[in-house]
Amino acid sequence: MNRMVVHQSVVHPRDPLELTELLPGTGWDSLGLHVGGAEEVEHWWSGGSGERNLARLVDLLLQTRVTVLDVGRVVLDGPLPSDDVHAAHGRVLDLGARFGARYVTARFAAPASPAGRSTAERITLFGQLAEQARPYRLRPLLAPVPVDRLDLVQDAIDVVAPSRGGLVLDVAATSTTADEIEDAVELAWEHLGYVRLSARQVEQAGDGAAGLLATLPPHVPVALGGDDSQGLLADDPGHRLRALHTLVDRMLEHPRARERRLAGG
Repeated sequence: MNRMVVHQSVVHPRDPLELTELLPGTGWDSLGLHVGGAEEVEHWWSGGSGERNLARLVDLLLQTRVTVLDVGRVVLDGPLPSDDVHAAHGRVLDLGARFGARYVTARFAAPASPAGRSTAERITLFGQLAEQARPYRLRPLLAPVPVDRLDLVQDAIDVVAPSRGGLVLDVAATSTTADEIEDAVELAWEHLGYVRLSARQVEQAGDGAAGLLATLPPHVPVALGGDDSQGLLADDPGHRLRALHTLVDRMLEHPRARERRLAGG
């Protein structure tokens, strides 16, 4: 079964502690945390409040048996100093290790297009992150890469492959085809970290997206994110999370399993 993950951006501005409390009983077993690279999360992880949130969240993860898939994000805009105290990326790595995350996500600062910075420069920057992430047992992922742009998928692979990093495939539930997903997964393969979906697009697509991820390898996690870190507030977020889990689970359902389910087997 694919690991199913909710990113904190889905419930923004609710904090990670609230999200962790919400997950048990909704079907989601993991979360993704935004701990760097954005001003709106800074107050959760700095100063005295940051120390308290760190201790409380670690304890809460153990109590609820919720796991952390990834922490993000590191902005690659120049050489990365090896400093886990003062450097912003160092704190992301440190928190990721403390939360038991598997991945740390990263993106390149503007110019973001491949033409704006040479492949060699991007390989070097990403390689620095990979080297510094290794002692924390974190694998860096370049994110997000649109699943329907094989040229960008290949470009991302060229950047991450030398340091054995990976990438996040961004799937638009309302417009992507199953064939496009299969092609991108096959191309990325060992470099594929996880697949990301937009909560709003999943809701818009509804049952029309059933089976879209049916051939996704079972070891590849599926993460649900918000749009531009802006969650859709709901009076009952638990109900919304359960409904979203049903929709994503049906996206992963093979047609033969769906036939069996509908037949009451």
